[in-house]
Amino acid sequence: MTEPYAGPVCYRHQNRPAGVRCQRCDRPICPDCMNNAAVGFQCPSCFNEGVKSIPKTRTSLGGVQRGGNPQVITITLLALNVLVFIAVRTGSPRLLSDLVLYPVMVDSEPWRLLTSAFTHVQIFHIFSNLFMLWQIGPPLEQMLGRLRFTILYLLSALGGGVAVWLLSAPGTPTLGASGAVLGLVGALLVISRARGLDVTWILGYVAVTAVISFLLPNISWEGHLGGFVTGAAVAWLFLQDTKRRQDKARR
Repeated sequence: MTEPYAGPVCYRHQNRPAGVRCQRCDRPICPDCMNNAAVGFQCPSCFNEGVKSIPKTRTSLGGVQRGGNPQVITITLLALNVLVFIAVRTGSPRLLSDLVLYPVMVDSEPWRLLTSAFTHVQIFHIFSNLFMLWQIGPPLEQMLGRLRFTILYLLSALGGGVAVWLLSAPGTPTLGASGAVLGLVGALLVISRARGLDVTWILGYVAVTAVISFLLPNISWEGHLGGFVTGAAVAWLFLQDTKRRQDKARR
């Protein structure tokens, strides 16, 4: 004849026998509630509280450092640009007209300020932009962390779009990731200067881009300038926040 179980039961599952106790709260837990800890096992509640109390590892510029591929955001941005390029080249002409930035249409269709930054038509155009994104995106993403790098890229793209909206002719269509990429260049310039690094090649790239932007037709100097200034400003804000955190940690 089977005797009824008279031992301790899990505090989370009253119908399950408990073989061990949580190392933090000393309450009985069943095998499903056991989480490996540094010493013994912990119940889910105590384990989650312990995880929250672990200080976050931060990058050199104050972003949260995460595991996995350190270039995941850069790769995602590259993929998005390529996918939109393929869709524009193979899909309905209406798609292109819905994505391109026309300053006169921003009031009624503000999404164009961002969608235009992911839109390309010519192969050379997308290749030149994505080549620079691949060159400077990974080191910036590693320094800033995923979230701050994403914020930098999107705000730079938006800054370029806003500059086109305010400064370009109302009916002039604009597209391409140049503003966002130049925002990354501006950010890298500010960060490199703050760290005392050689910025010769960055200044050279900016100078060449400026000459091309103003001398060649069908190139939006407004988008380039807006993206560059926005990226530099965002990087400066990140540096100030990092300095504030470091000063606070020394106190």
